[in-house]
Amino acid sequence: MNYQKQLNDWFSRFEHRFDAAVPTIVSDTAVEFFKERFNTQEWDGVPWEQLNPKYAAKKTRGNGRILTRTGNLQASIRPTQVNANRVVISAGNAKVPYARIHNDGLRVRGVQNVRGYTNTNFMGKGKRVQIKAHTRTVNYKMPERRFMGNSKYLNQAIINRLTAFYNNR
Repeated sequence: MNYQKQLNDWFSRFEHRFDAAVPTIVSDTAVEFFKERFNTQEWDGVPWEQLNPKYAAKKTRGNGRILTRTGNLQASIRPTQVNANRVVISAGNAKVPYARIHNDGLRVRGVQNVRGYTNTNFMGKGKRVQIKAHTRTVNYKMPERRFMGNSKYLNQAIINRLTAFYNNR
């Protein structure tokens, strides 16, 4: 079943109007859920692809966590539109332009042109070597590590929070 349809069906079962607190509850629940993905390092029960061991040794500061080196990506998750008709949660800002690439993954294929240059310490031996202009094939895959999007678990968390809210009224 489509997750969005499931959530819409649940909302339609209420006969009374939703009050002003509902969009805020939905946005708070979604932001918490999305930020929690960085702790669980999974999406809908599917773990994120592990880092290359050499990269992990250099870039994770010894804690082995994925996408959390500075915390900027996680901190950039925020509600950008919250009203009775729509709730929008966004990630990324000027410090984090790469948020979408990490969430959706990226495949880069192509040819890179390398200009000629002089290497003054060739192979660490202090020799000067002239490198000719050349091309190289680039084939790189940034794996998808989803932390935002539609999720059956998020929908259930929203339903649970709203149910608890209305039961306590």
